[in-house]
Amino acid sequence: MIEKKPLAVVFSLAVTLALFWPVRENWQEKPKDEFPLSYYPMFSHKRKPTYSFTYFVGYDATGNRHTIPYKYLGTGGFNQVRRQVRKSAKTGKHDDLTMEVAKRLARSKREPLTQIVQVEMVKGRYHLEDYFLTKKKEPLKEKVYSRQNIERK
Repeated sequence: MIEKKPLAVVFSLAVTLALFWPVRENWQEKPKDEFPLSYYPMFSHKRKPTYSFTYFVGYDATGNRHTIPYKYLGTGGFNQVRRQVRKSAKTGKHDDLTMEVAKRLARSKREPLTQIVQVEMVKGRYHLEDYFLTKKKEPLKEKVYSRQNIERK
């Protein structure tokens, strides 16, 4: 019969070694990420102070600005829709997507989306610390890719 205690000790030591193996990267000149024993550099790397992304905004008749929910922009989850929007901006298909978003908004029964009369696809640059740590939610810079009026029946 096999002795179970030494086998359990060897197994425990192997698991412990595997768990602590990525810690050795702390002493490397250039630590690297190796799945599945990841060093998680996405949490430790310096980030740029500003970040740009492409999104949709709508305006009502009085000029108030409204963020358009991602479900009106495309199919799939948030990240999938975000990639679709960015791709349409990069490939020059922004007019088609903006027209489709305008049609979806025209059919919407949800407030305040029923009040929107114009929709735009824009690329905005934001200061991350200002955005998350203060009340400065306005973009530093914005570029309008496409604009479409909403026609309701």
